[in-house]
Amino acid sequence: MYRVVIADDEPTIRIYIKEILQMNNYDVVGDAADGFDAVEICRREKPDFAILDIRMPILDGLEAAKVIKSESLCGFVLLLTAFSDKSIAAQAKDADVMGYLVKPIDENSLIPAVEIAVNKYKEIKKLKLEWGKARDALQDRKIIDRAKGVLIDKKGMNEEDAYQYLRKVAMDKGCTISQIAKIIIQTNR
Repeated sequence: MYRVVIADDEPTIRIYIKEILQMNNYDVVGDAADGFDAVEICRREKPDFAILDIRMPILDGLEAAKVIKSESLCGFVLLLTAFSDKSIAAQAKDADVMGYLVKPIDENSLIPAVEIAVNKYKEIKKLKLEWGKARDALQDRKIIDRAKGVLIDKKGMNEEDAYQYLRKVAMDKGCTISQIAKIIIQTNR
């Protein structure tokens, strides 16, 4: 069940959106009448996503979205607007939101938009995870290559013997080759 925060300065719209989301198995963990309170609820609750009206007091939806995004307070933001124009779309893009909906909204427009955004969020999250693993593997590879270079210089080993040495020590000590490589690099500076 995905957790969501709703912010709109019109109470009837907040209640309506909350009911639609709850009927479709979304957990509404907070609602706010302005962007400032929406940010604070997101800080406290760490929801999966937030639905923010663009025109609200104190902080508008675009400003709140920027704060939420910069502080990684939730996975993504959807914006609601009563106005459909290109400048709002451009501002939404600059705020790095997942999408926006034009009021009036109903279940047939809200839920598909939310489901598409959730799907895109899952894909992005998966790509970030894969990218992180690839980055870490590359870093480990660089460290291992540097350690092999130290072993080649200090112990007169060839590259294959240096790698096998790192591998054996790692297995004997119950740690990763990268951990052993870091120690070898640190002790041979």
